[in-house]
Amino acid sequence: MTSQVRKAAEKPAVGSFRRIPLLATVALVAVLAAACGSSGSGKSGSLGLAKGAGIDVGVVAPFTGAAAEFGILISAPCRAAVYDINKAGGVLGHKLACNEIDDYGDPADAVPALEKAFATHSNIDMAMGLESNTAATTVPLVERQHIPFFTASGLVASDKQTNDYFYRMSPSDDQNGAAYSVTADKLGYKRVAVIYANNIGASGNIPGTVAAAKKLGMTLSINLVIPGDETSYSSTVERVIASKPQAIIFYADPQTSATFLANYSQLTGGKLPPMITASSNVAPDFVSALKKVTGTTYLTKDIYFVGQAVQNTLPAFATFAAAMKATGAPAATLGSGVISALYDGVNLMSLAMVEANSASGPVYNKDIIKITQHSPGAVIVHTFAAGAAALKAGHKIQYEGTGGPIQFNKFHNFVGSWGVERLTATGNPVQYSYIPGTEVLSYAS
Repeated sequence: MTSQVRKAAEKPAVGSFRRIPLLATVALVAVLAAACGSSGSGKSGSLGLAKGAGIDVGVVAPFTGAAAEFGILISAPCRAAVYDINKAGGVLGHKLACNEIDDYGDPADAVPALEKAFATHSNIDMAMGLESNTAATTVPLVERQHIPFFTASGLVASDKQTNDYFYRMSPSDDQNGAAYSVTADKLGYKRVAVIYANNIGASGNIPGTVAAAKKLGMTLSINLVIPGDETSYSSTVERVIASKPQAIIFYADPQTSATFLANYSQLTGGKLPPMITASSNVAPDFVSALKKVTGTTYLTKDIYFVGQAVQNTLPAFATFAAAMKATGAPAATLGSGVISALYDGVNLMSLAMVEANSASGPVYNKDIIKITQHSPGAVIVHTFAAGAAALKAGHKIQYEGTGGPIQFNKFHNFVGSWGVERLTATGNPVQYSYIPGTEVLSYAS
């Protein structure tokens, strides 16, 4: 299999945005043998870098295949963070670059691609992405390289993971599933149909959805897992209609969603139930696919997108938004808390390198949590530039990112709050309501 690792010379310049055929869904990260030499041990120089080397951020995500758009979305915060960091002089005098590693959205195919990346690029000193579909095989490989990484995975197994190099600042699937039921309840829907596609990123939400619905006293009119990308769902839709739901909690890729709703509309004379879905569906391909079968009114009035909240009034958001715009990221990504959390993750790893005066994973890893914690006399910073300047001046720092203060638990997980969004007529998300994280977590399984 041909490696999909992009070399520096093949990468588009910062400020441009590579176009890939748009589809969508979700997946997770990568692995390699220690015999290849860890990031922290096989390099020369006091900074843990080979002389003259840059610092690469390994972006592990699908860049080809059915989930290719997810790779575009995950690359966006890397490019934005790298743009800001390099504008501020880089890390320890070294420029950063995003090194895209195609995991194909497949756990088996991801392994050789990741192995090839580590074997041929010794300057991958941090990583991000590692989505749910491939995480089971790829995360262990990155861990063995002793490279800190921030993941977009929602795997529940990671809620109590114990690896020192793992960091997650987004909810698990159980927690997201609970948020969908909490949202339905707050909207006044007590009888809902639950329909998820049969992939890890979607169906992993089921336990949390069911547990929360039960605790909230809701009735699930039907609970289904459906195959993706079928030519028709008419028989399934008939069962859903017969169950008489007030609303549907639905999570699938754009093609599946569009076909399902088209069949529903055909069988009900154009009447569609309100939909509660994931904020990751706020993407051009999803909006375009559904608009063709539902029209603009349904998209803007009856679909509620639920996910990690983005707090656009916080100081860090303006810098994040400007960098995303400068690097050509899709406008819809500004509404995704998972995307902004990955941006913060690159900033945190880079500032930890500055604090440790080293790009070696085993050396700077301990400083990632250190610079998020409150300590007497610490300067609160909201950007890499401000943090690097404060550290250079001899100050301690506390980084507060696009979601505000960060409080990792002992499992290196941090969950903020949830936002419910609706779309404008132009396809951009606007916040409809806000749900505190503690409320959602109290209903999670």
